[in-house]
Amino acid sequence: MNRIPEVLKEKGMKQSQLAVALGLSRSCISQYCSGKVDVPISKLMAISVALDCDITELLVPTKKKNK
Repeated sequence: MNRIPEVLKEKGMKQSQLAVALGLSRSCISQYCSGKVDVPISKLMAISVALDCDITELLVPTKKKNK
């Protein structure tokens, strides 16, 4: 399982915008988000760049800081 949907929401980006940024179809991104298809490491790296986050944020839940 991955955290792509959560990070997309945190960044205010839609699946279709990520698809365009990566040159992939929206259905491909949808499959990654739903866990129907495993995301290749090369795509995880590209997604982390597009979302301006560390690759670990896409895989491991981060602890929320108390405000």
